[in-house]
Amino acid sequence: MRKWVHHLLDSEDRVLKVLDGVTGGDCKIVAQSPLGGSGNMELKEVGQGIDWMSHRVRSTFHDGVRSWPVGVFLFTSPTAHNTDFGVTFDVGLLTKMNVIAEDTVEDRYSVPAGMPIIGRVVTLIQSTGETRIAVTDSAVTLTSGLTWEPGTSKLTIINDLLQAAGYWSLWCDGGGLFRVEPYVDPASRPVAHTFEHGEASIYYPDWTHDQDLASVPNRVVAWREGDDEEPPLIGISTNEDPESAYSYQARGRWITHVEEGVEAETQQVIDQFAARKLRDLMSPVSRLEVGHGMIPLDPNNLVEFIPADGRRRLATVQRMSINFAWDTDVDAEWREV
Repeated sequence: MRKWVHHLLDSEDRVLKVLDGVTGGDCKIVAQSPLGGSGNMELKEVGQGIDWMSHRVRSTFHDGVRSWPVGVFLFTSPTAHNTDFGVTFDVGLLTKMNVIAEDTVEDRYSVPAGMPIIGRVVTLIQSTGETRIAVTDSAVTLTSGLTWEPGTSKLTIINDLLQAAGYWSLWCDGGGLFRVEPYVDPASRPVAHTFEHGEASIYYPDWTHDQDLASVPNRVVAWREGDDEEPPLIGISTNEDPESAYSYQARGRWITHVEEGVEAETQQVIDQFAARKLRDLMSPVSRLEVGHGMIPLDPNNLVEFIPADGRRRLATVQRMSINFAWDTDVDAEWREV
């Protein structure tokens, strides 16, 4: 039987009991958001004894054969609705990433050159009180020191360090584990699921494809501010290839993208940055919006899509919108690769 089960957890993710009284709600899982998504929940007061400030909720979906956790969420301050029939609550849901994002360093925080990166990341996560962490360790170290100002979010520091190590940004899976893992190029990821047209299809036949070609630039201007000792640096890269559909020759006008505050020490470096940025921006994002049945997928999973036209597409999961109904489907946004 298809159903949702919501468990009330304490501040360390330990199960307290099944959370009764849930009458509705939804959640959004968002790959490109540092916070990973959000949600809301509707509850009827039945004596649950919820501590809105410290308790958490884990939402698990059962499809009749399998079950899997979809998310572990913090509660926000609820809105109480009082009627002749009792009290109901509308409460927002936040991902556990908010624990890391809302904690900041009190003093200037520095990580010196030569420091192992992943160990420092784990220490920062633990300093917020979170201990459920799945880590792929690495001996990679910083080649040069990094410093952050007082009041900087620990999530910002962690993600800066993970970027330097070639890792994914920090994320939290459906079971509430913080994940610290090396970045994997989409071409090297295993296919998590194949959505194929046919009798066994679990996606809706109506889907959309969007690719913003008009805003692809044909010129990038990158610049670094100067100071009393160093002059400003400006790097410019242009597309004047007559064979390119995005070039100045093809369009008859400049479409310029500006990058400010570029970290570059020499003219060569800033010129290279501008050229690399232009190459990246000339690959416009191809976005697919597809509705499909509930299956266990994580953000950034690679999926295979073979609709009725027979063309095989590979895409990564960018967004999933799901409601807490037994017959829920997923409104998904994928990025074609």
